[in-house]
Amino acid sequence: MNMTLACATCKADPNSITAQAQDLAVLVMIGFLMIGLSCVALIVYNFVRKQKMLAVSTLG
Repeated sequence: MNMTLACATCKADPNSITAQAQDLAVLVMIGFLMIGLSCVALIVYNFVRKQKMLAVSTLG
């Protein structure tokens, strides 16, 4: 499996341990970023949902 996750300038030899660690580090950072953005999206979703429930209860 050949994955290209960094540019050729900063990427080490694909068979070295350093290159494998760099690839894993990029995947871990993407994973943390996805978790963080998912939390922000969930907070926004809950605010919107509660605002709609409040609007329905005050108008209805």
